[in-house]
Order: sequence, then C-alpha cells, then structure tokens
Amino acid sequence: MANMIKKKPEEPPHEDHPDETWLIPYSDLLTLLLALFIVLFASSNLDKDKAAQIQYALAAAFSNSSSDPLSGTVMSFLNDAQDMNLEEDGVIISSDAQGANLEMTTINLFDPGSVTIKEEALPVIKKISRLLDSSKYRRFRISVEGHTDDTNESQVAELPSNWELSAARAGAVVRTMISNGMENSRFKAVGLAEISPAYPNLNPYGEPIPENRIKNRRVIVRIEF
Repeated sequence: MANMIKKKPEEPPHEDHPDETWLIPYSDLLTLLLALFIVLFASSNLDKDKAAQIQYALAAAFSNSSSDPLSGTVMSFLNDAQDMNLEEDGVIISSDAQGANLEMTTINLFDPGSVTIKEEALPVIKKISRLLDSSKYRRFRISVEGHTDDTNESQVAELPSNWELSAARAGAVVRTMISNGMENSRFKAVGLAEISPAYPNLNPYGEPIPENRIKNRRVIVRIEF
C-alpha cells in the first residue's frame, strides 16, 4: 500500500528576483535632471529678459517661491513690461537681486556727448513712466543709473569726465519721468561712469570692441522691490 502512494514531485528551486521598483523614481529623477540641464543650456543663449523669466520659473518650481509676494511682483512687472512692447522700443527687460530693470542704450537716448534726451526717445520714457506709476507699482522706489564705456565721450566743458556725464544723463531721465507726473520722492539718480560695464570694452589683446562699447553706454531704470 505504501508503495502505491506517489510522492509529489519536488518543485525546482525558486530564484528570488530583486525588487526593482526603485527604478521608477530613479528614472523620474533622471528625467527632471535632464530637463534642468536643457533649460540651463537654453538660458545661456537667451537674452537677459528670457533668462530672468527662466530664473524665476525655476525658483518657483524648486523652492516654492511663488508664495513670496515680491517674487510674484517681479514676474508681474516683467510680464507687464513685455505686454507694453517695450522690447520693440529697444528696451532690455531683466531682473536681478535688487529688482526689475529696464535698460536703454544711450545711443537711443542722447546724441554723442549730450545730456539732452532726443525727441524721438520721449515717447518711450513716457510709456515706462506710465508703467512705473500704475497702481500696482506706485509704492516702490526707483533708481536710475547712468553708465558709460571706457572712453571720455563728453563734449561739454561742464562735464569733464564720465562721472559727470553718466550722472547728468541719469538725472535727465529722472527729470523727464517727473515731468510725466511721477512723484519726485520715489527717485534716486546715480552716475556710475565706466566702472560697471555689462560687456568687456576691450578684447584680450587690448583692442577696443566697438559694439560692446555701444552696449555699455546705457541708462538702467531699476524698480526696487
């Protein structure tokens, strides 16, 4: 009888497979890192205003900075400035740690060596004044910075150096904005001469770079958030 009972065949040994569920979040992390590197690479080839928007977008995504009311105000200002088509008027829209910036090259504002604003530049300054004096931004202070290149452009005896020239140009922009109805107490005008160039005035061989010198001759209207 005992011989008639068949034994159940033994099952082949079972191989334990490692848990591979960790691969899913790992692949998601790689995807996010790839997206971040693509954005960083793209931002290196964009204009200042585009890079600033990417900066705040990344900050909002990774550090939840959208809850910061000032960050939201900066983004709002950048968008409003773009909606007014200021870029088409030759204004560079950007931002930094101090606030949002509206930058104009002085070639569009002044004749060489002059501190009198060109007639054709007055409508642009009026548009900027209207934006800065809107109810959304009226409580913020404004700094107007004058910058020159490394040459002495002044042709006026009363302005013997780039310090006087840059300060006088900043003051001319402030006066024009005040004449457009803005409050005098909101402003400060600063002349920085050639000490803060946006681009190198000379190449590594000490030769001038004319296009960079043009870009360095500029006025920056900074709204301080």
